[in-house]
Amino acid sequence: MEWTLVFGRFYGIDSFVELLTVIVCFVISFYSIRVYKLIKDKNYKFFSIAFLLLGISFLFKIFSNITFFNKFQVHEANFVLTIISHFRFVELINFFSFTFYKIFHIIGFLLLFLTLTKNEDKEKTWLFIYLSVIVVLFSIYFNFVFHLTLVFILIYLALYFYENYRKRENINSFLVFISFLIILTSHLFFIFSDVSNLFYFTGEVFLLIGFLCLLTNQVKLKRETKVLRRNK
Repeated sequence: MEWTLVFGRFYGIDSFVELLTVIVCFVISFYSIRVYKLIKDKNYKFFSIAFLLLGISFLFKIFSNITFFNKFQVHEANFVLTIISHFRFVELINFFSFTFYKIFHIIGFLLLFLTLTKNEDKEKTWLFIYLSVIVVLFSIYFNFVFHLTLVFILIYLALYFYENYRKRENINSFLVFISFLIILTSHLFFIFSDVSNLFYFTGEVFLLIGFLCLLTNQVKLKRETKVLRRNK
């Protein structure tokens, strides 16, 4: 029996991009918790948890990308049952890994949403949580529903951070707005990922760029916070 490993839909390049995204998410989570400890703003604590969940989601995504192709040589009478049972096992691993990716991914962005709306409208927040649970259940079998839901969440986040940029008009708020706009664009490409792998890979690249912009902002913010504390 010969084993062949495939690490993603785009010759493994997508898994490499996702690995970089995992690292970026974890670093953003680390810097967010550091900023929280410096200025005691609970929003940064929730941001840290959200990006930690997003990083974990991409770990599940990478694991779900790993596919085993086997070439069997017949040595026993029940070789058909052997092949069927093996591929069922592999499919179960991929299914549960991809499902956990979706769950952690939506929870991560939902936590960002709830952090920004926690003091605005409680009834809408609970309704949004309920709808998100329904969406996760549906998105197990329909990727389109999963990405479309994330697009709606990201539209709200992008608009929120755009309004924040208009109020503050500084480089930090601009970087956050651009980051979520790019992440929104990535999921617009992901909606059509079942049509062509090119849409899928383009979405992966945009997603990494969006998180890199957020990382740039977090590093910049942490440095500025340290300078302010020293000058006090």
